[in-house]
Amino acid sequence: MKYLYKEDFSDFSITEFPYDHDHSALGEYHTFELDGYKGNFYDPISLHQYRSKGGNWLITSDGIKNYMEQNRADEASGAFINVYTLLMLKNKIYAPYVIDTKLVLFNLSKGAGITFLYHTSRNLYALLFKDKEISLIKREDENFITINKITYDVLPLKEYEIKIEVHKNEVLIYLNKEFLFKANIEFRIGLVGLMAKDCTRYYYLNVSLTDKYYNIHKTLLNLENEKLKNKQAQYVGLKCIKKINLGDFGSGRQLRIARYNNKVYFLLAQNQKRVMRDSFARLSCLTCFDIDGNILWQKGKACNDFDHTMISCDLPFQVTDFNNDNKLEVIYSMDFKIYVVDLLTGKVLKEGLPPIIYNDPLVLNEPFYYLNLDGLRVADFRGQGYQGDLVVKDRYQNVYALDDNFKIMWRYHHKNTGHFPFIYDINNDGYDEMLVGYDLVSHDGKVLWSLPYNSDHTDEIIYGPLTDDNKRYFILASGNEGMNIATIDGKIYKHNEIGHAQRISLAKYNDNIEGYQIITTAFWGSPGITRCYDKDANVIAEKEFITNGNLVSPVLYDGINILCLLNASPEGGLMDSDLDIVVKFPNDNHPYLCSEVFDIDADGIDEIICWDQKEMWIYKAERYVKSVNKYEKYPDNAFSNYRGEYLILKKENKNGKN
Repeated sequence: MKYLYKEDFSDFSITEFPYDHDHSALGEYHTFELDGYKGNFYDPISLHQYRSKGGNWLITSDGIKNYMEQNRADEASGAFINVYTLLMLKNKIYAPYVIDTKLVLFNLSKGAGITFLYHTSRNLYALLFKDKEISLIKREDENFITINKITYDVLPLKEYEIKIEVHKNEVLIYLNKEFLFKANIEFRIGLVGLMAKDCTRYYYLNVSLTDKYYNIHKTLLNLENEKLKNKQAQYVGLKCIKKINLGDFGSGRQLRIARYNNKVYFLLAQNQKRVMRDSFARLSCLTCFDIDGNILWQKGKACNDFDHTMISCDLPFQVTDFNNDNKLEVIYSMDFKIYVVDLLTGKVLKEGLPPIIYNDPLVLNEPFYYLNLDGLRVADFRGQGYQGDLVVKDRYQNVYALDDNFKIMWRYHHKNTGHFPFIYDINNDGYDEMLVGYDLVSHDGKVLWSLPYNSDHTDEIIYGPLTDDNKRYFILASGNEGMNIATIDGKIYKHNEIGHAQRISLAKYNDNIEGYQIITTAFWGSPGITRCYDKDANVIAEKEFITNGNLVSPVLYDGINILCLLNASPEGGLMDSDLDIVVKFPNDNHPYLCSEVFDIDADGIDEIICWDQKEMWIYKAERYVKSVNKYEKYPDNAFSNYRGEYLILKKENKNGKN
């Protein structure tokens, strides 16, 4: 026998396994490491319901040996009722193996045991101990299929030695060295780990293979690595083309980019949190700078400390031609005023007040007299031929349509608004419509239809085609309601459970597959799960990534290939439709907290912008050709951390024009 793992936790300090102590949403679009030693493990679970509580796992000791304990009990409820605490060994196993472990349960009500043949936190096999039962289950999203189970008087504080023999076509289960039961099962490549809803102590976790299967495992592993290397060899690498020192005005993912007179300008915003976490943030500093790092103007006082730069919401600022004078303005809100300023000088062109919310029965738990903007974007609700109207909102309750003098034209208040409404002239009548949350709203504020969902909210929205016929659908990352595709008349066309659907993109990621592909990633309860779908919402590929901040943004990479940006970390890079990382970022100590995709020099090839609070690096393919295709992208006047990204091929009309 050869051991792949002999884990007795002796290399761990007596502390909690690393976790986000705030159980925050920062990892939705920021990529950061959790401080602390992880050994061969990773923890795939994060959940906002854990706030004010400790970590998932605790390393303890009796003075002689260390133990790993599930430290969560069962804190998940509602849509997350099926979230189990997990601690996974990182590397996949390619051939049949044997698991040995010992555990003691501190409670019996919810279950604990071992997971194996694991693909994701929602796609796994597990042996679970619970009260009067030991069961072998298979999880497929929200479905738990019992493969075999026996009645057994499981006792608290009793030591149970478990042996699981995973063969090609069956699993054999032993308890305290006695055979318990077997079950038919088909071997698949996957991971092994700890799985519990009850507080449980684990003594060790060993994974071993016979010499024969160890050699098969190594051969298949090498073949997969070689296959990936061959894939990666088909793509040119990335090179850094610019580095910018951000001084004290650096920030998290609160970036706007504007191209004006053939030059590119950046805006970064910092914040101060007020009253309750991220709900009522104050835009504390706004800095406009050029690609050489020269500051054009700055509003507020810069401070790049963590608390001023990291936040899990949009800050209210955009760059747009708001007054239709062929110049760009910046619209932002600071200290309960809305400003329109010149992009290049910061000169105030117009200012006004946001809506009054004092004693408004439709505004709950807001602590201010005036609306503290959660985000903003522009629209054309009056049919002027340009987007000279303003859309502002509170956290999740109300969206206001304001004219160019900041007067309220109408207010939306129906279902949860989500973070960032989608604005588009859906029916080509010269007036923009608004898809907000689950509702389509007309230019005059009437709800035209509402999807049959009432829980959680839609995080990201795409309006795009699934095939070359250019028939458009709404493609949604709808949080706990999963990934949804809806028709323009408000019917659910496709629904797919992925957990808490967080981010989404649409592009032609694979020329050999008919139609467009959709890539979606999940966060709360099942972070890291990423799926690629075909035009019919069938799953092409599924993976669970260890990193947070998974953007899944399409990249016009080299004039030939469209790839998908996961993130810019050492484990990240650019993916293909198989969700394989085919282009890695150079090992050059670049910042990777935040990243964004933008064609900076307007040559049809996307650059990738990587930054943190101190510096910004810009990358581009080492070699590229001019693309013959033109693409529709999300408009530059509507940046957000909650927008679905897309690359839609523009079709030529009969006159040869787009």
